[in-house]
Amino acid sequence: MKIIAHRGLSKEYPENTLLAFEKALEAGADGIETDLRLSRDEEVILFHDDSLKRITGLDSRPEELSLAELKKLDPGDGECIPSLDELLHLTQGNATLILEIKYNPSTYRRLCEITAKQIEDKLGWVEVSCFNDKVLKYMYQLNPHIKLHKLIEKASTLLDKDFETRYGYVSYFDINIALRDIVLKKGFLKRHKIIFWMVDKEDLSKEKEAGLYGIMANHVKYGICNK
Repeated sequence: MKIIAHRGLSKEYPENTLLAFEKALEAGADGIETDLRLSRDEEVILFHDDSLKRITGLDSRPEELSLAELKKLDPGDGECIPSLDELLHLTQGNATLILEIKYNPSTYRRLCEITAKQIEDKLGWVEVSCFNDKVLKYMYQLNPHIKLHKLIEKASTLLDKDFETRYGYVSYFDINIALRDIVLKKGFLKRHKIIFWMVDKEDLSKEKEAGLYGIMANHVKYGICNK
């Protein structure tokens, strides 16, 4: 069972920072999940929220600032908001990267285009995820060799009779653990690579026996101890 560090080791260190990613690698995570947005000068940055306020105190959108301006902000512990280039350089294939494209109607296509170009020679260890189907379809159009993750948080998505045919181009399904009973009942664990999020201390013995591919957690040590 794969252990994915959500926004790095984000329970103990500032989320989506190089420090959180470094600590996740040191802890032995199989993969790192992070969030992609586009700066004003079209640099791919690692940041979750659509506002900088919660993390940095600045009431602006990440897309409104240049990379240089974003680098001056402190997301915690004196860290900086990193770029995708920095994470790729840090990881060097020592863990799988799952890059979640944050949907913004005005920037998502350009973000997909730049990201696809940056990772085109790293597809053995870099993958892309999103909740939004438009993003996934566009990324598939740009490069059908990129492994895609469909993020799912609604039961209605799993219960759709066309679910499996609709997402035939998707490699993984990253599903809210609150939907685990539906996943088990439908037998998805036997037919698909499923990653549950966010896992804390749930007993996943039934799911592992049924073929659970992986879990995503803010604190990876629990998962590593229970592989």
